[in-house]
Amino acid sequence: MHAAPLHWIVADKTGASITVESTTTGLNVYDNPVGVLTNNPQFPDQLVNLSNYQSVSPADPQNTLAPDTTLPVYSRGFGSRFLPGGMDSESRFVKAAFAKMHAPVGNNEVENITNYFHILQSVEQQKGLDEVGPNTYEYTIYSDGSNLSKGIFYYRTYDNNQINAVDMHKENLASTTLITYPINDQQKIEYQN
Repeated sequence: MHAAPLHWIVADKTGASITVESTTTGLNVYDNPVGVLTNNPQFPDQLVNLSNYQSVSPADPQNTLAPDTTLPVYSRGFGSRFLPGGMDSESRFVKAAFAKMHAPVGNNEVENITNYFHILQSVEQQKGLDEVGPNTYEYTIYSDGSNLSKGIFYYRTYDNNQINAVDMHKENLASTTLITYPINDQQKIEYQN
């Protein structure tokens, strides 16, 4: 496999974040005002591209085309109609930024982590949609996140969309022994009858 340009997002408990990119020009660090990241193009270009979507909104747009005419509307969501929907990283960056900026803040940990995974799910890559070779597809193997205040690591896998959690404070953090957990990657279906 060829070397991939790597991109990282680093955030703190306040929600402030930076982007770190290893490129041919060296290691670059940028303030990240939107708090999302995808690979390529480079982060400054991602921010410039966001300007193309400044008018996108979760609200229905005003009729500025023919303001004195009542136009029939066939669907909800026209405010976000021009969001990109491709599997490319630039499209996913725009959609992730939009989803993050407009996601509700929950009233508790479960609501917030559920909202977080819905944001990630809005830009995940499903098998069969991004061919990288004959019958070979790139897809989102897992999604994860952490509550930095509580020390809880959350994850989901492609094959198990249940949210799994590891509470770091339930372990001996001063231990010199490596602690590992098996990945829960088998789908769990809760049968109700």
